[in-house]
Amino acid sequence: MSENLSEAIVKANEAGVHVALVDGDNIALSVDGKMLHVASQELAAENLLKVAAGGSLDGEADARITILCCTDSKQDPCCARYGFSTWKALKEKADPARFRVLQSTHLGGCRFAATLVVLPARQRYGRLEPQAVPAFLESLSREVPYLPAYRGNPTLDAARQVAEHTALTYAVDDGVTEVTLQENPEFSCDTGNEAEFIAVVSSRRLRVRLARHPFEVSTRCDTIKAGSSDEVDCWQVVTVNPID
Repeated sequence: MSENLSEAIVKANEAGVHVALVDGDNIALSVDGKMLHVASQELAAENLLKVAAGGSLDGEADARITILCCTDSKQDPCCARYGFSTWKALKEKADPARFRVLQSTHLGGCRFAATLVVLPARQRYGRLEPQAVPAFLESLSREVPYLPAYRGNPTLDAARQVAEHTALTYAVDDGVTEVTLQENPEFSCDTGNEAEFIAVVSSRRLRVRLARHPFEVSTRCDTIKAGSSDEVDCWQVVTVNPID
């Protein structure tokens, strides 16, 4: 990798653009549904810097759903152990006219291996096993999140991600894809360890109560093997009640 490309990747990451190396398609660089099939390292660096500055890629549009599956053993062996088998199942089952399936370097959330990101929806998934791939692809084809492995909307904070997932699960038979959330103005908590949201999903209005508790979490395979873990605060659903 050239020095210019390495510097462009660093600057892109600093600008909040996650850069992952991928394998599995005729592709040199892809951003926001556009791709360059062939690009020198200098051209790739030039385009990355342009994207990091808020510009767009000068590439060809690709309307397919892109599925990135992490198989990177350098960050955590779990991603190679579980990610590779899920990637193989995706390559076998996915229609290449509808889906672009790529192996990827580190995507984050290694403890959820196999971990995936679906674009352009920016949906994150975890612990997707090979036998669940047909149902996963069927959900994506209907533009509906696959809830058994759905990790939440990355544009929302942690509490709202849990509330959104809960509302979608409650209304799963409606086939909806969007939830409108607002904090309940009638609810207050002095400690900050409880929250309540009003969720509007399909024709339903729900009151979702959450509480934050400490959990022991092993973040990687290596920490499980060593018997060590970290304590993190996680939001948990307390109650879900229909309003009307």
